[in-house]
Amino acid sequence: MGRDLRRSGRRGVRVVNSGERRRTPVRIRYLLLLFASLALMWVSTSEPGTDKSDLPENRSEITDEMVPVKSSLDPPIVPEIRVGRIKRGDTLYGILSELGIDDVSIMNVATADVEDVNLSRLVAGKTYKVITVDDQIVEYQYEPDDTRVVSIMFGDSEPDVRVSSIPYEIETLSLSGTIEDSLFGAVEKIREKPSLALDLSEIFAWQIDFFRDLRKGDTFTVLLEKVYRDGKFVKYGDILAAKFINAGKEYSAFLFSGSDGGRDYFDREGGSLRKQFLKAPLRFRRISSGYTGRRLHPVTGRIVAHRGIDYAASARTPVRSIGDGKIVLKKKDSVNGRILKVRHNSVYSSAYAHMRAFASGIKVGTRVRQGQIIGYVGKSGRTTGPHLHFAMYRNGRYVNPGSVKVPRASTLAGEKMETFRFIRDDRDALLKKAGTHGMVLGEAGR
Repeated sequence: MGRDLRRSGRRGVRVVNSGERRRTPVRIRYLLLLFASLALMWVSTSEPGTDKSDLPENRSEITDEMVPVKSSLDPPIVPEIRVGRIKRGDTLYGILSELGIDDVSIMNVATADVEDVNLSRLVAGKTYKVITVDDQIVEYQYEPDDTRVVSIMFGDSEPDVRVSSIPYEIETLSLSGTIEDSLFGAVEKIREKPSLALDLSEIFAWQIDFFRDLRKGDTFTVLLEKVYRDGKFVKYGDILAAKFINAGKEYSAFLFSGSDGGRDYFDREGGSLRKQFLKAPLRFRRISSGYTGRRLHPVTGRIVAHRGIDYAASARTPVRSIGDGKIVLKKKDSVNGRILKVRHNSVYSSAYAHMRAFASGIKVGTRVRQGQIIGYVGKSGRTTGPHLHFAMYRNGRYVNPGSVKVPRASTLAGEKMETFRFIRDDRDALLKKAGTHGMVLGEAGR
């Protein structure tokens, strides 16, 4: 057959003549293909870090461009808040200009009419906040008073000006204390601020002389509001009710809107706790000089403060005490001439200077009634003509007599009295629940 098949000693091995093409048997080819397939599978599964889901279906879609992907693990953008303090002479233009705001935007802000707030009016000593993100200013905040905050928002468009209420939290609670040596000491002992003692002394100023009448063992209880901001105490709010026991006698005060619509303190029977001051201590022709921090003195020619009101009047015009009280000062000096000082209660005092003469019987320690004549207009001391210099003090400090608002004494009646009784009984019950260290009664946002 032209083909010489020979058998050797090895079974199953074919020997092919040199002139023929060698052919791999089918079984061997099958085994080689099987081994190659297994090898490829092993290589593809043994490479660490290889995930088929990460391989693109089409290699042509892969580019060298890096595309950032937002990850939930990326840190959030935290605004930076800087606090500045307004110095005397600072202006809104100057502050915003230093922050990099352009002139057009500043003018738009300065001329904006926003809820009766003058954005350009800045008060020295107050603080402002600047909020930035990635070194770009996004907001300027300023509080023109204790109730509002002005926010100027900066972005791609023109500035957006907003006015919102300051978020206060109000806590209502009752407190009580016992007098050892002073009202201030008793308030400090229950870890409260001195301003609470001042508030209490003013409420009961017409009933108790807190300098002379206090006794060891006297007690007080007060139902009041505390104002907080971001969890920090800011100030005291309204004193809703108070009770003071002085030398065994009880005095009560309840805050209520009187017949004139204004809020005042009333006793249990609905009578106002406050008495009335005379509007002026004499009949006068005119006010020759008002209360001011800067006045050209007519004698010295210097600019000085004028802490009172000058009433021009004829010599010998009677001068009357504006309220009940006690004479605590009577003297004559080169500046004030003949001067008297009357203490009306533990809060208010009044002074009368440049008088021609003192009234008969007036001396230190004398008690005077409202409207009683205590002296006569003159020109003693440093003055250019007859007039009365009249001054008032509140807690020992000068106040403008024209701005002192003491409600007229009044008594509630009719429907007002019925409403008052309901409020009085409710608050009186809360006062009775007060413990030695006080008790929180509730909370409300304002």
